Amino acid sequence: MISSTVLVPFLIIQFSFAFSPGLIIALVVNQSVQNSRRKGIEVGIGAAVGAVGLTLISALVVSLLVSTVPVMITVIYFIGSIYILIKGYQTITSTVSTNAELESNTAFLSGLKVNLLNPKMWVLYLTVLPIYMNPDSGYFLSLVYLGLITLLINFLADITYAYTSNFFFKNSSEKTKSLINKLCGVSMLLIGIYLFVTKFF
Repeated sequence: MISSTVLVPFLIIQFSFAFSPGLIIALVVNQSVQNSRRKGIEVGIGAAVGAVGLTLISALVVSLLVSTVPVMITVIYFIGSIYILIKGYQTITSTVSTNAELESNTAFLSGLKVNLLNPKMWVLYLTVLPIYMNPDSGYFLSLVYLGLITLLINFLADITYAYTSNFFFKNSSEKTKSLINKLCGVSMLLIGIYLFVTKFF
């Protein structure tokens, strides 16, 4: 479905996105610290179910779009590589926050809602994943495959943060939290530059 030369940078990008704290991670940590790890993992499960919807809808939209207007592959590639660069810069310069509330929803529904309504997740699925799709496998199936890998990596990140939340977000220094962000951000920047340069120069 995807060659090893493409799989490695794809995995680096996905791990960098997944482990740089965002809305879902904030919810996972918040619930793990204030309530229990089980609640934090429930948020992750809700986010994973939302990611299934993201995967299927984005795969259908992109495959239809690219099949109808082939030049859209280049447009999506351009937008996706630029987004990776922007996200990398934002990750390096951002501060880590775990101030996320469940409102009136359960942990599961909050994770589901945040993932489905998060514009950044839609941009990721609609523009970044298609960069790595394999036309030989069919656009739709290739994107579903990439989406499921993304789902698993994000769920792994959610579980990791749920089980290490006390250490990273109660006992560790701001320096440690900042270091995680910077490592993820630099990885995104390097791959974003590589993708942009190899395609357009």
